[in-house]
This record gives sequence, structure tokens and C-alpha cells, in this order.
Amino acid sequence: MTTVRASDLEPYVRAALASTATCLAGGVVAAQYVGSGLYGYAAPAVLGVLTGAAAQAAARGPRAGPGASRIRVLAAAYAVLGVGLGFVLERSQGVFEPASAGPYACAVAGVLLWTLGPRGGRGAGST
Repeated sequence: MTTVRASDLEPYVRAALASTATCLAGGVVAAQYVGSGLYGYAAPAVLGVLTGAAAQAAARGPRAGPGASRIRVLAAAYAVLGVGLGFVLERSQGVFEPASAGPYACAVAGVLLWTLGPRGGRGAGST
């Protein structure tokens, strides 16, 4: 049986708190763009980027490895919750309708695109 210390959980708790605040505020904003064409997909993507950035900044951990992957999953879950909050507040589109899948996917894509970052490799400045 493994023992989990409080210091091991601290980055995840910080990331969850930051993601909660971001998803609540972002959900209110996303409600304004439900069903508005391209903006209906761009707003959830921006919500995903902001949630991923807030989670990573609050966790203050490495951007690679299993810990960073867990932070990504946590941020993606909160981004989806924020988009769902937007649907609930707006009330014209259901949370579980097939048309809701696109905005949810955009939120997850925003988290992943922001938190994964560029691959380390040969850049323009390397020889």
C-alpha cells in the first residue's frame, strides 16, 4: 500500500483551484457565444487555452512527464465543465445534445494545444 503525502497532492489541488475559477468565469462568457457560428467554437477553444494555462501556472511543475499529463487531464475536464456551464446558462442548446460535441472537443483541443507546446528538436538557432 502506498502512502500519499500532502506535498504530493499540492500541485493538483492548486491546479484544480485555478481551473475552477477559470471555468466558472469562462462558462459565463462562453454562454454568450452558444450557437453563434464560428464563435461558438472559438470561445470554448479560448476557454480551454485559459484553463490549461491557469492549471499549469498554478501547479508550478514540469511541463512533461506523468504529473504534467495529470494536470492536462484535470484542466481538460474543467474546460469541458466550463463549456457545459455555458450551455446551462444559455438554455437554447442542451448539454448532452450531439451539437454540443464540437464545442466540447474545441475546449479539450485548446487545453492540449496550449499545454503540450512545441516539441524539442532542432530549431532555427541550433546547428
